[in-house]
Amino acid sequence: MSDMSHLNMNFGAVRPPIAFAAKNARFVSNFPQGSDELWMADLKACRHDVQCEVFEDILFVESNGTAFVYGIEFEDGYPKGLKPDLALKQQSFIQFLRDETRRDNDALGLAALIFTGHEYSTEGKATAAYIAARGASLVMGVGYRNNDGKYELIGLDPEEDSWLESARSILPFDELCQPG
Repeated sequence: MSDMSHLNMNFGAVRPPIAFAAKNARFVSNFPQGSDELWMADLKACRHDVQCEVFEDILFVESNGTAFVYGIEFEDGYPKGLKPDLALKQQSFIQFLRDETRRDNDALGLAALIFTGHEYSTEGKATAAYIAARGASLVMGVGYRNNDGKYELIGLDPEEDSWLESARSILPFDELCQPG
């Protein structure tokens, strides 16, 4: 039996990697306390034309040179201080990102551990797509539960580990998931 059999990969459950494209990034307002800015963008998530979903008016925060999905800083994904309908929309988007990351990791089994950022891969892809759409030099902020079960917030240089390069290589928003 090969050494690969020990990786516990569920090939029947493996799905193509998810891709994100963003468009229409626009400034919404400054936060009342400080210089943090609220931005909004539309995101499209697609798994090789099999599963595509559009998320309109997703909120992002830009704070001290870091961009992150508004709400990711809270473990439950529910951004405090927003109207309940907007907060629920953000929470739902964050849950979608976390569910997709979990599905990928479940499909890869132990092999997921060899990939840098496997704990927040979908969250990172969505944030990198936003940063690419903004065309700004920003650190990418993600929140995730680490392997010890603790919720962490980290900032990543999107140029490292090809996050931004990958985001820029995805088809534009209007072309992603279109019949070829």
